[in-house]
Amino acid sequence: MKDRTEEIILDSIDPCLKIACLIRKSNRARRINLRIRSKEKVVLTLPRWTSLREGYSFLNQQKKWLDKNVRKFPSICSLVQYFSNGGRVWLSDNFHLLTCLKMSDQVKVFHEISNEEIKLYFPADKIPEEIIFSFLRALAKKNLIARLSSLSDERGLKWNKVRIGNQKSRWGSCSAKGTISLNWRLVLLPFEIGNYVILHELAHLRHLNHSSEFWEHLNNICPDAKLLDKKLRKEGKLIISLGRQT
Repeated sequence: MKDRTEEIILDSIDPCLKIACLIRKSNRARRINLRIRSKEKVVLTLPRWTSLREGYSFLNQQKKWLDKNVRKFPSICSLVQYFSNGGRVWLSDNFHLLTCLKMSDQVKVFHEISNEEIKLYFPADKIPEEIIFSFLRALAKKNLIARLSSLSDERGLKWNKVRIGNQKSRWGSCSAKGTISLNWRLVLLPFEIGNYVILHELAHLRHLNHSSEFWEHLNNICPDAKLLDKKLRKEGKLIISLGRQT
């Protein structure tokens, strides 16, 4: 017997919050399991011998727990949705809008960059989300390495290696060996905020902690550090989750 699925919309205490619940009947499940995938989606897995009525009853019993814990998860938005709603790419002080254009199946992926827009062309038989994800990661790698080199040279800081990754929750890190790791999504943050993250990691070359000495050094190389850190926490909530579906 194949696994069976059904999706329902749960009522929340907050009328503005709609939670989609995917109910799965699994031959491998031995007990009822409820997991939160995102702010808008939870998954209820039922053993094959458990009725849907029992599943609904279990959900009702867990409603308070769901309302409390689901808010801890960021909303997940696809890259396609993000750029369809005016999402921006920051390669410099001026942002670019990304326009995706489907062509014939024979066309290879290519792009054009103007002062205000990036046009991304790709075959009609390809999945847009995957194309955008791969394109932005490659673009970010080139852009972020150049920014890291420029900012470090200006401040006399030397790093050993750089990695541009797909971190799920961190914007960057710095190792004791001088390896700087940066999240590719930094190019989706306003330019000054992205540069703040880079400077934050460069400051860790001197102090591998968040001591008062670290913050003093960071403020010396980035005077608006505390203000930019607050902006990062606010504006980065959605962006850090982009591209998770790929």
